[in-house]
Amino acid sequence: MNNQQSPFTQPRDIISVNVNMFKDDILLTCTYSPEINPLEYTKLNKERAVYSFCPELHHLDKLGFKLCTIFRLKRIKSLYVLTKDGSPHSMQIPLMVQEAAEDTGFDKSNIRYFCFEGGKMYEISDLAVRKARHYSEIEKLLPYAKLEKVIEILRGGNGCKNDRKETFLTAIEHLKEEVSEIENAVKTNDINNLLEEIGDVLFNLVLMGQIAKEKELFELKNIVKQVSQKMIDRHPEVFQNNKLKY
Repeated sequence: MNNQQSPFTQPRDIISVNVNMFKDDILLTCTYSPEINPLEYTKLNKERAVYSFCPELHHLDKLGFKLCTIFRLKRIKSLYVLTKDGSPHSMQIPLMVQEAAEDTGFDKSNIRYFCFEGGKMYEISDLAVRKARHYSEIEKLLPYAKLEKVIEILRGGNGCKNDRKETFLTAIEHLKEEVSEIENAVKTNDINNLLEEIGDVLFNLVLMGQIAKEKELFELKNIVKQVSQKMIDRHPEVFQNNKLKY
């Protein structure tokens, strides 16, 4: 049996700790996240009191009641939540944190969500946690995620030799051709061809995003975020009185 001490301090079970002990900055994690990537975990819990919750041992309602009391006492300044992506148990933790914060009026800007996927840490927005409750909304995003993955594979080591040769400049040439074909489809009212040609344009745009990602310049999500905010900023008369729901 390996008796070597863990490289990090094991978190305390949040359910077993008296609510009066929670103050300042804390980290709430599922029981096994610290072992996935100890280095990233240690960076995240710096100067934070660390607690864990295991949905397999405790009913989720216990966490909800505990968090509501903790938030109402107003002794904590900020809360980090760390879970394992893809775990049906872990995913319940950020959902309950969000619910408890909203029920008690705790400032959600003081909560940050993180997850491990493939050993790498990602920060997740409050909106992403909210969307995780709506399968129909996630279903709408899957075609875009599929296209990104298809292009990533085509550009990979076992992908297509022609797609691996593509550059920004070659993609621009493809776009010029495809836009011309879109124009022709519109003029001839050829809807089936229009659908195909718009898809070809989209392919080349996402291809350019993948090339940029490989060069560590930016990612497709950066493009989408930027252009969305750009349109909002350009149309204040439209968006100032309309809450953006998506």
